[in-house]
Amino acid sequence: MKDLLALLAPTVGGDLSAGARYALGLASAFDARLCALIAEIEFTDPSPEPDIMQAGGASGARPTSRERLEQTERVVLSAAKAAGVPCETVAADGEFPSLRERVIRSAQLRDVLIIDSYGPLQPPRKDLVDGALFGSGRPLVLVPQHAGEFAGKRIVIAWDASRSAVRAVHDALPLLAQARNVTVVSVVDDKTILAPNTENALCSYLLQRDIVSDFDRINREKVAVGTALLAYAGQADADLLVMGGFSHGFERELMLGSATRDIYRANLEIPVFLSH
Repeated sequence: MKDLLALLAPTVGGDLSAGARYALGLASAFDARLCALIAEIEFTDPSPEPDIMQAGGASGARPTSRERLEQTERVVLSAAKAAGVPCETVAADGEFPSLRERVIRSAQLRDVLIIDSYGPLQPPRKDLVDGALFGSGRPLVLVPQHAGEFAGKRIVIAWDASRSAVRAVHDALPLLAQARNVTVVSVVDDKTILAPNTENALCSYLLQRDIVSDFDRINREKVAVGTALLAYAGQADADLLVMGGFSHGFERELMLGSATRDIYRANLEIPVFLSH
């Protein structure tokens, strides 16, 4: 991985979002460059804003969108300089018809896109995730706000032998190669696995690339498949879940696969690497 993209919303104050911290850590680990696309995503900022009057400020005026964008740009560039990460920042502009299109085009020639997650995905953030995941051809990482900096030492791979699962494994190979522990897990009572009993073959494939892994089979029982995968990753003390993102296209709407839908609806505890 040599060229990363982070989609960041402008914030108030000098704190980086979890996605920004994760992106900088990932770029540092791989000696990669980072491009930070800073844009208004939600109509309201997902992070709380300070009460300027109570803080002793002279005015209670809220910072403008431009002021917040410029402040976030300064904070990101300062943190990147301190981490020794080559970084550029870009703002959404009129070059593209929509932010969704800008995100898709910007992600296409990057190795991975990092996006902050603030609980279950809701529009318009969900629409941007959909566009990037299913329209860019590149993987993305959803980063919850309590996640620490990039570690990537214990990785769980969700495996069902589907096209998207295969794609996720290949896209995540640079991360898997640096991990200390890799586990392949299949939810065996969710659906008919396209190529059953392929976990050993996948482990052998990884071993050819000097990636030692083991595999496990679990039952989801009465919980959703995505919930079962997240729970397994949590119990394994994993710091990343790798999985395929799947959807059915019906006219203009995307009908998400069950596991992908579960991830979208979850309050994530760890970052999730998705690829389609």
